[in-house]
This record gives sequence, structure tokens and C-alpha cells, in this order.
Amino acid sequence: MLSSDGRCFVCGKENPGGLQLDFSFAEDGLSAETVFLPEEKYQGWSGIVHGGMIMTVLDEAMAQAAVHKGYTVVTGEMTVKLKNPAKTGEPLRCRGAIEHVKKKILYASASASREDGTVIAEATAKLVIIA
Repeated sequence: MLSSDGRCFVCGKENPGGLQLDFSFAEDGLSAETVFLPEEKYQGWSGIVHGGMIMTVLDEAMAQAAVHKGYTVVTGEMTVKLKNPAKTGEPLRCRGAIEHVKKKILYASASASREDGTVIAEATAKLVIIA
């Protein structure tokens, strides 16, 4: 069985090197949202956020939605489309949502957007339900 010790890189409050992001949840419990403010230490090219960091936060947003709804999941497959560069110091609204569940697979989607609504990245995933 999986357990949390508060050291998750994205949301863990006990991980001093992590992002320590807070998530909020929609009333229906099917989506999770956070604001990610990427620092320079997360850049790839000068002033541009490394795509892997954005992917990591989108992965967590989808997992947070699933866990909030009562599922224990691990990511089995994830596809990401990076549509626009994100600048360091630019807040990104990241939202993950449960699309549907079929047997032991939870299908989810996520997006990261600038404050003006410009889409930075979109993702879909198959999360494996393990409990």
C-alpha cells in the first residue's frame, strides 16, 4: 500500500527542496487546481521555465484530483503538448481533472495557463488505480 510522508516533490510540506504547492478542489471533486510560480532555478533556456517542471506540476494536478476523489493512483502514461513558453516568475494556473474511469484506469486531463488565459501546456494521462 502506498503512503504519504509529506515529502512529495510537488505538494509535500516536509520537503524543503520541493515546490510545496497547495491545491484547491472543485465542488464536484473532479478537478484540482494550483498556481505555480516558477523561480529561475526551474529554467531551461534563460528566463524560460523547463518543460519538465511544467509536466511535473500537470502530473500532480491530475493525481491530486484522483486522490481527492478517493482513488490511490500512480501515473501509467502521460502525453503533454507544450504550446507556448512560460517565463520564470510568471504565475501559471494548473488544473487537473478526472475525465472518466474504466476498470483500473482513471483517465485525466490537465492544463497550464497564464493569467491572461494563454495556454502553456495541455496533458492527458492514464492513471493506474492500485487501491
